[in-house]
Formats: sequence, C-alpha cells, structure tokens
Amino acid sequence: MTESPTCKLCQRRGTLEHILSCCPKALGDGRYRWRHDQVLRVLADTISSAIRTSQSQLPPKKSITFVRAGEKTRRQPTSTGGLLSTARDWQLKVDLGHQLKFPEHIVATSLRPDMVLMSKSTKQVILLELTVPWEDRIIEANERKRAKYSELVKESRRGGWRASCVPIEVGCRGFAGQSLTRALKLLGVRGLRLRSAVRNILEAAEKASRWLWFRRGESWGLATRTQVRV
Repeated sequence: MTESPTCKLCQRRGTLEHILSCCPKALGDGRYRWRHDQVLRVLADTISSAIRTSQSQLPPKKSITFVRAGEKTRRQPTSTGGLLSTARDWQLKVDLGHQLKFPEHIVATSLRPDMVLMSKSTKQVILLELTVPWEDRIIEANERKRAKYSELVKESRRGGWRASCVPIEVGCRGFAGQSLTRALKLLGVRGLRLRSAVRNILEAAEKASRWLWFRRGESWGLATRTQVRV
C-alpha cells in the first residue's frame, strides 16, 4: 500500500493511517464499521464453535478427597477447559444484522456491546467489545472500552451476576493485540484451535483494510455495490 498525497474523500493528507483509521468521511460513511463487522463475524464464529465444542464434552467428574488427621489438604488440579467449561447453557448474542439488546432481566440499558456471552444457570455474563484500531492506539482503545462499560458491569454485579467486560483489539493492518489471545484463552480456546482462530481473525482485518484502501477514492454507495464478504 503506497500512501497518497491527498485523501480523495476529505482532501486531507492521505497517509496510510489516515485512510485506514482517521478519515472523518470514511467514518461517517460506515467504512470502518463495515471492516469492524467483518472481523466481528469471524470472532463470533470462533466463539460459537468453542461453545459447541465445550457443550459436546462431558463435564469433569467431581471427586472427594479424604485427608488423614494432621495432614494438610493437597490442592487439586484445576480444570483447563476455560470459562466455557463452567456451564452448559452458554448463549452468545452478537450485534450483527440486527441491533443487539442487552438482556433486560440483568440490567436495562441502552448500551450495546458487540457480543454478550451469558449463562443463566450460573449467572455469568461477559461483555465482549471489539475494536479494530490503528495499532498505536490499541492500549487507548482497551482503556476506553473498559471505562464505557464499567458501570454496566457494576450494575450487573449488584443484581447478583458474575459480570466482566472483555475488550478485544485487532489492529486494522492485521496485528493482534494481546487482548485477543488472552480473551480466547479465557474462554478455553487453546492449542491449534487458538492459532487457527487468531490467524483467521487477523486475516479478516487485513483483507477488509486492503479492500478499503483499494476503494478509497470511490463513493461508498458505488463501493458497496461491488462489496464482497472478505
């Protein structure tokens, strides 16, 4: 990708950073949202697959450990199945195709996380929020999303739910923030599945950005008529 002297959309300096993440006209057109949703779709597919895999596995057997008088209890090894192994009724809601509505029986709010992962039986709810920023702004994006949803997490906890917000950053040029691998490992995605998932998610970001770059001079209406799912 070679930088252009001028952005054809807003007439500002057409650097790579500007075209892929800073152009106000591109933002208003929904170009960055389109790329975000391309990455979100692959991420959601990964998590949905992990849920199905977890539900197909038998739950770990519980055992009773007897300890002789005077001896200390030995710590038992913990499950390595990740968060998804702690319940059998996980449901994933994704803000794609229609506006996601946060479950009102937990908290009534107008906030719309990108994904809500919920288990009613264990009263767990995870807010997963994706950002596809310029790589130098990954840390800033993570902090911003945590602050945005902090009160919603607190209200959910006050209602008796084990709630947390998990921001995920995928660089717009296809570089992974540490949060991506950390989030997938938290859920229980590991080994070859983890490496494959990360590769697919990063490829989605890179392909979408490349598509935006090649059509940077076109009107969004014209571009969307030739748009394909990357």
